[in-house]
Formats: sequence, structure tokens, C-alpha cells
Amino acid sequence: MASLEAPRRITELDAVNIILHNAGEETVITFGPNSKPSAQKAKEMLAEESIRLQSDGYNFCTSRNLRLSPNSSGEIFLPDNILSFQPTGPSAWMDIQEKSNRLYDASNDSLRFNSEVFVEAVLARPFADLPQPARWLIALNAAMRFANSENPGNAGLRVTAKDIEAAERSLKQYDRRLRKGGLRRHNPHFKRLRGNR
Repeated sequence: MASLEAPRRITELDAVNIILHNAGEETVITFGPNSKPSAQKAKEMLAEESIRLQSDGYNFCTSRNLRLSPNSSGEIFLPDNILSFQPTGPSAWMDIQEKSNRLYDASNDSLRFNSEVFVEAVLARPFADLPQPARWLIALNAAMRFANSENPGNAGLRVTAKDIEAAERSLKQYDRRLRKGGLRRHNPHFKRLRGNR
């Protein structure tokens, strides 16, 4: 758990304990397959909330120029952790989609590619690889969901909507600092007008 003497970013175990504590349950020292059911449920909700938040496409989980190469049969299988993508760079003109965990060329109605494709992709990261503001918001959202699932309508919740709003503001502020330049530089509409320069 977090400490005043040795401050550090919250770990997955810390986040699970925040979730349990918020619901008025005993915290755990470790967790695994033999942990109490509430700790396992808290960990599952933490994982769900992590994917949900990262799916929003923050800069910290976006790869700007991911190269996807076709295999020997010309198919491009998408990485398991890819949440969304759009063509970029030399592939910006392509009409590509996801189909059966593979890249699909919609304009040619084909799953076959002759060359590599470049995409800007949102990739799911493990909890330990996330920045502290994201970890905090994920833990608070999961704590609220967990407490509501265990005791719906409980007025004694420790995490409130105000806490979550403050954490969201903090994360958005952190994320904005990662990419300087404003709309003209990063908005896809402006990029198209400039020819992806």
C-alpha cells in the first residue's frame, strides 16, 4: 500500500486494496488464484476498467507509426492488444478495417496485402506500464463500480463522483502535455488538409 515514508506509484495490489477498502472490505496482502472471491472480483473489475479507459485513445497508449507486416500468405494479423487504429503515413490513403482479427482492405474486398501497412494504433498496456494519473483514475472507477455492485445505492461510498471527476481532469491534463502542437498539428481533419505533413 502507498506510504508517506516511501512514496511510489500505486501498484495493481494497491489498486485492488483501494477497491476493497472503498466497499468496506478487508484489504489483502497478496492476491492470486487462491485469493478471497472479492479480491478476485476487484482484480477483474480493475482489468475491465483499464481496457475501457485505454480504449478512449489517450496519447500514453497510442503508437503513432506502427508497422504491420503481412505473413507469407499476405495476411496481416492484428496484435491482441490493439484496441483501435487508423492508417497513417504512406498508408493514409488506404480504406482498412478489422475483420476476424486481421486487417481487411475494404476498397479491394480482400484480406491480402502486398506490402506492410502503417497505422496509428491505440494499444492496451499492462497496468504496471500506465502513468500514475491513469492508474489512479482506473482504480477509482473500478472502486465505484465494485462498491455499487456489492451494495447498490450505498450512501457511505468513500469514492465519490467528485473524486472521479478530479482524477479525470488530472489524467487529461497529463495526456495533453504529452503532445504539443494543438489541433492543427494532431487533428486528422487538419492533417488531411495538409496532406499528412
